Amino acid sequence: MTHETDSDSPLIAALMRWDARLGEAAPAIEAAAAEPPNLWDRISARIDAVVSARGALTVPSDEGAWELTSPGVRRKLLHVEAEDGWQSVMVCLAPGSEISARDHPILEECLVLEGEVEVGGATIRKGDLHLAFAGHDHGPIVSRTGALLYIRAGVPG
Repeated sequence: MTHETDSDSPLIAALMRWDARLGEAAPAIEAAAAEPPNLWDRISARIDAVVSARGALTVPSDEGAWELTSPGVRRKLLHVEAEDGWQSVMVCLAPGSEISARDHPILEECLVLEGEVEVGGATIRKGDLHLAFAGHDHGPIVSRTGALLYIRAGVPG
């Protein structure tokens, strides 16, 4: 048994509106489900054609969302090239934070945009590029000062 409070009323009203809207969509959903099984293949092919036709892609800095991946470490996905198995991300490390060690199925490129990090006893500063080669792992990436990194790496499996 639930007890409705005044603070629940807006939520309940919103749920009722969405329930009504989704109920209205039921015939369209059922019709889409009746489409031929290759419908999604055709949609995917069309998307691929649009993507391959463009010569460039700009990812505006104000798009996307930062996600907390570990204490003091935030990550923003910029682009994924799933077919080739790589992705590009921005990583922001707060002072004193670290990224745990990991292995690399493909070459990982890490460009320090701001601050500095330490990897395997080496200090990598603003403007420095660090490469972690396929088949090898690096120790933790630690930032005493805080840092902003651009990383191009394999898509996690």
